Amino acid sequence: MSKNPLDAVLTLFNKFSLQQKIVIGGAVVLTFVLLSAVAFFLNEPSYSVLYSNLSTDDASKIVDYLNNQKIPYKIDDGGKTIEVPKEKVYESRLSLAGKGIPSAGIVGYEIFDKNTMGMSDFMQKLNYQRALEGELARTIMEIDGVEGARVHIVIPKKSVFKDEEKLPTASVVLKLANSYMVSKANVSAIVNLVSSSVEGLKPGNVTLIDTRGQILSKEYDDNPIASSSAKQYEIKQSIENYLASKAQKMLDNILGYGNAMVQVNADIDFSQVEKTMNIYDPNGQVTVSEQTIKTENNGKNSGDSTAQVSQNTTTNYEISNTIQKVVEAAGNIKRLSVATVINDIPKDVKKGNKTEVVYEPRAPEQMKKLEEIVKDAVGYNDQRKDNFSIVNISFETKPVDNIDTVKPSFIDNYKDYTDIILVIVGIIGAIFILKSLLGKLKNQKIYLGDVQSDNVSGYIESSKPTSLRGKGGSGKQKLPPDRKRQIIPLGDIEDEISDEAVRKKTQQDKISNYVAKNPVDAAKLINAWLHEDEMS
Repeated sequence: MSKNPLDAVLTLFNKFSLQQKIVIGGAVVLTFVLLSAVAFFLNEPSYSVLYSNLSTDDASKIVDYLNNQKIPYKIDDGGKTIEVPKEKVYESRLSLAGKGIPSAGIVGYEIFDKNTMGMSDFMQKLNYQRALEGELARTIMEIDGVEGARVHIVIPKKSVFKDEEKLPTASVVLKLANSYMVSKANVSAIVNLVSSSVEGLKPGNVTLIDTRGQILSKEYDDNPIASSSAKQYEIKQSIENYLASKAQKMLDNILGYGNAMVQVNADIDFSQVEKTMNIYDPNGQVTVSEQTIKTENNGKNSGDSTAQVSQNTTTNYEISNTIQKVVEAAGNIKRLSVATVINDIPKDVKKGNKTEVVYEPRAPEQMKKLEEIVKDAVGYNDQRKDNFSIVNISFETKPVDNIDTVKPSFIDNYKDYTDIILVIVGIIGAIFILKSLLGKLKNQKIYLGDVQSDNVSGYIESSKPTSLRGKGGSGKQKLPPDRKRQIIPLGDIEDEISDEAVRKKTQQDKISNYVAKNPVDAAKLINAWLHEDEMS
């Protein structure tokens, strides 16, 4: 055989018929196309949204920038959304932000960067109002879930008379993301942001709506009592949920999930009390002042022995006095009402060949312990006259183990498996095509050359280097001239035809031809061989 593998492959390929060559070429081209398609889909970058809800001017500027930087991009949503490869998102955003793109069609304080020489006072005020509205809209758009915002402010003219003076008003329109609901905290934050940014604007004069026409600022009413009541209800609900969740977690860990339920009702005192206490302590006397008067009487003369000295002391005391000023904060718990329901104990009871589930009440000792646990968890206090009840009753619910849970299907996460599926399909397709091709070629036989008779020398030529060549290396082997014309099948292309096989085939043909021409002599020769074997 040739030592060059390429020559061996080319020699083998030249043996194939035209049909076989076409099949091999088609298989190679199809395999190359499949592998190229798989490589293309795998090497395609993963695109992410660079900007959405763009104006026409901003989209045009962004496209020009991406073309100059030779960054691939996609345009969706009628030109309002631009996508770039995932690894280029943040880099592109920072570069565009440095150029002031996108402006989102909102004008802020940069409107004063231009020369305003000769502008009237009316235009100056109008530009200030536009800038203020734009800056507020930009700030509101930074809130999660808000894709767009527009702010309209009405600032009335100042009047000389106070009774005729009107207050400023404002309206805010929000464009929210899909299925996003603005929380009350965010609504309150937006309203207070706008009211605090405009002089004289009150939160009650700010109207907040979304693009679907729903009013979001309903709780801001002229009556402060309504707003205060809503906040008090939220505080009451949060306290009840907090206390109930503490007890519920403990019971779930002890009894198992679904075997207990706790509900709490809290009476909250929202009144704010300020007390001033003046406390006197009669046992705690304090000396305030002390006065001593001393009197001397020397008598009538110097020798009078009736001289006297008197001393009078006056001490002033004051009782200890303590003044306390106490301010009791609002939101104290006045009374708690706790209701607890405990499920019975399920047990399997055999009745004949059937097994039934029977619920049995829990022991009083266990119920007493559970009662103490729940009371300690919610902060039960007898002095507040709290109400507590615990009941043991069977639940009409299924166990958690029997509840059917819906698992995410393959279709829900198909994007995670797209690349793997493409690779598997490409490999399977290539293997299937190559296997089919080899199967067809294996079942076919190649016929090389022919052998001529009628006193004409015949030759067998082979394109394989060593398969049919003789030891002399001439590549031809002369056959006897008395052979008839025939075609020699060489078998499967995978089998290697050796020189020994060709030699045996030639000898077999010679013997067959000799027996056909000289049957009598052949019979005598065979008979002689048989007698020699018997004698031996």
